[in-house]
Amino acid sequence: MALPTLISAAQLKAVLSQSDLVVLDCRFYLNDLSKGQQEFHKGHIPGAVFVDLHHDLAGAETETSGRHPLPDAKALSASIQQWGIEPSSQVVVYDDMGGAFAARAWWMLVQQGIEVMVLDGGFPAWVNAGYDVTSVKTTATPAKYSVDVQFPWFISEEHVVTNFESGQFQLIDARAQDRFQGLNETMDPVAGHIPGALNRPFADNLRPSGQMKSPDVLFDEWSALLGEVDVPVVYYCGSGVTACHNVLAMNHAGLEAKHVYVGSWSQWAKRIQRQLALSDA
Repeated sequence: MALPTLISAAQLKAVLSQSDLVVLDCRFYLNDLSKGQQEFHKGHIPGAVFVDLHHDLAGAETETSGRHPLPDAKALSASIQQWGIEPSSQVVVYDDMGGAFAARAWWMLVQQGIEVMVLDGGFPAWVNAGYDVTSVKTTATPAKYSVDVQFPWFISEEHVVTNFESGQFQLIDARAQDRFQGLNETMDPVAGHIPGALNRPFADNLRPSGQMKSPDVLFDEWSALLGEVDVPVVYYCGSGVTACHNVLAMNHAGLEAKHVYVGSWSQWAKRIQRQLALSDA
């Protein structure tokens, strides 16, 4: 069964005053980790709470993890409570990158049983519609409810290694084609992709406006890519963030998708480095 996915700017505007609505601003920039919060202070959707992908939606990177490992379950539970999310809450997440980063928040929260939707077209769609923007910081009322955080859709490095023998799932890489092909790697120490993976850049899910393509178009494109694949699909990218956008797009198309290899290429590249170091020793 497909998950709830998108809400339009007009739909969000219509429910913005609802007491059970929680809006999370997930703007993030890989080349400037402080810029998201700076942009939030310049202007954001009224009532929105800023969520930092690097600190709130990820744990600390280690020598063997990817660049954005999942946060500690207790830490995320505390954050969810601090954001004011109750069992009855309706949550909307947004960014200004077509949902590339908001999708990570969506993926992490929706598997906790929380009702979450991504603002289609993000902050630009809200601004272009002429809706109010504020620079006043919102202080959320902490929830009385505490989530027992679980990540049932998490796929580990060990799962991927085992898959080479078992063939239980098909990997889909959400990075741009040049990075997938190993031609333009600027983020990780090794270029290329995990053997056997197919490529579906997350940007291919979007229209030029930054809004999601229609469910029918996405269904046709994803069906053409997957072809004769008859096993479940696992999604990955550079650091387990934009892979979630492919999960979002699949669900928007009415197709089942959940599982993400969170370590993604950034973790796999470290694995290759370790293997090369051992072979040279």
